[in-house]
Amino acid sequence: MDKKAIIGFVLIMALLLLWMPLWNAIFPPKPQPVKAPIDSTAVHTPGLADTSHTKPESLATALPTTLAPPDSTATADSTQEPERLITIDTRTIRVVLSSIGGTVKQVVLKHYLNFNGEQVQFLGEQSTPEWARYGALTIGYNDRLSTFNSQSFHVEGDSTILNPQDTSSIVTFTYAAPNGAKVIKKYTFHYNDYIFDLDVDIKDPAKLNLAQGVTLGWFAPLEPTELDITQDKGKLGGFFSMGGEFDYFKKIKGDTLKQIVTGPIDWVATRTKYFTAVVMAQSEPGREVVVLGGRVAHLNPKGGTTPWEVFGAGITYDNPPADAHFAFNIYTGPLDYDRLQKMDKGLSALVDFGWKYFRPFAIAILWFFTNLHKAIPNYGFVIIVFSIIMKVIFWPLTLKSTKSMYKMKEIQPKLSEIKEKYKNDPAKLNTETMKAYKEYGVNPFGSCLPMLIQLPIFWALYAVLSNTIELRGAGFVFWITDLSQPDPSGKLIPLGIGIMPIIMGIAMFFQQKMTITDPKQKMMVYLMPVLFTYLFSKWASGLVLYWTVFSVIGILEQWMVQRHIKAEQEAKRTG
Repeated sequence: MDKKAIIGFVLIMALLLLWMPLWNAIFPPKPQPVKAPIDSTAVHTPGLADTSHTKPESLATALPTTLAPPDSTATADSTQEPERLITIDTRTIRVVLSSIGGTVKQVVLKHYLNFNGEQVQFLGEQSTPEWARYGALTIGYNDRLSTFNSQSFHVEGDSTILNPQDTSSIVTFTYAAPNGAKVIKKYTFHYNDYIFDLDVDIKDPAKLNLAQGVTLGWFAPLEPTELDITQDKGKLGGFFSMGGEFDYFKKIKGDTLKQIVTGPIDWVATRTKYFTAVVMAQSEPGREVVVLGGRVAHLNPKGGTTPWEVFGAGITYDNPPADAHFAFNIYTGPLDYDRLQKMDKGLSALVDFGWKYFRPFAIAILWFFTNLHKAIPNYGFVIIVFSIIMKVIFWPLTLKSTKSMYKMKEIQPKLSEIKEKYKNDPAKLNTETMKAYKEYGVNPFGSCLPMLIQLPIFWALYAVLSNTIELRGAGFVFWITDLSQPDPSGKLIPLGIGIMPIIMGIAMFFQQKMTITDPKQKMMVYLMPVLFTYLFSKWASGLVLYWTVFSVIGILEQWMVQRHIKAEQEAKRTG
């Protein structure tokens, strides 16, 4: 959850909790009379050259790099052959491999589109920092890049389009140094998966200046995919699992980041808001993780530049033997919670569900949404059903809260009497006031209780609607074409507040007017709808839809509650 959303929630809860105490402190109570929250089909397949429009530009001043220059003592072949590109097409991804370094040059996701309506591409042309220049899955030691990453590798294998009957496709890159050292990188691709395999064999690592260790990782920063580039920016970082515990580094101090942590490393990853690249240790855990970061200026969809942070993460194996072998699984795909959960290894932690204490609620909501979506193929109507169910679940609490509000009005004369009697004795005043509350069975904060209890649901719903791939691009009706984004009509209306938030604010106003009958709280009738309308206009339209339905049902609910209370009062008078 971003900072603006957190501030919004804090403002809402502070207003709910502090309104009455502050009002009563300024205006002493007077006796009152008793009143009755899609995967799209690809339409265009961009070539590798299509990434040029996202080429990052360096900042005005040259940035220091976190990576030392390639080790000049390593022996390199002086003959350099032209780069050869190998393209492997599976059902889900297109991977472009380069004979220079035997690295991944590009990954295209066939079933997801970016803000241009083109298939999502992971990588752009990166000139800085140094560690980002040679594509993904380079080899070195911690932050030192080995020179053979810029050398030509011999290629065995051709471009291939896999079919369902194909079990796999293998491409092998071999680099033979003049001093006898050798590096072999074997890629294995599968038809129906976002995962491919990488086996690395290194003969005589010491002759390649890798005696201390070998680091392999995803050191190619991912490209933004959303129209609002800041949405991706807030999710960037270097992530890893150490001994089964999820952790990450994402704060860059100054212009660079370099973090090395020792421990059993199961996997490392980089991500954007909806997509991730993961390097998983297959044979045995690594001994260290290295996370590198830097700052660049990136072209944004509006034609200007945006400060952008780039990250890479790698797994290090210490003191490799003379004939070293390393095996990895590489995942390049969507941040799909169910898919990552089935892969185990704790990869589902990469899906941002917000604060860890609310995470179980978010997982439950996502499960409900995806399963109900099988029967109702429109997430907007799924959210409406969810809103109705939440109202039914919280009905007993709402009834109790409303009764407490009515009792508060009934005991106002008693409270005024106590305040006048003990106005010079604060301790006694507090004791007698609490005694009166207990005697009449009143909770002074009862009206806030339903909101407080629903807060985990609300926060979790925000996370699901804003961060899950299932809701990305999910339309509702009319102008609401993406429930994960703010109401687009706000771009056409003064103050930037869309049609749906305005409808929500109106519904809230009438609900508040029916709920709040105490003159001391009259300002809440106007203030709360205005505050909520402004805050929600910046959030996912799916969340606005949820709260709109919640408020509309709340109007009917208040009418039913008031009838119920009046019936009880009438029964007492006639009984």
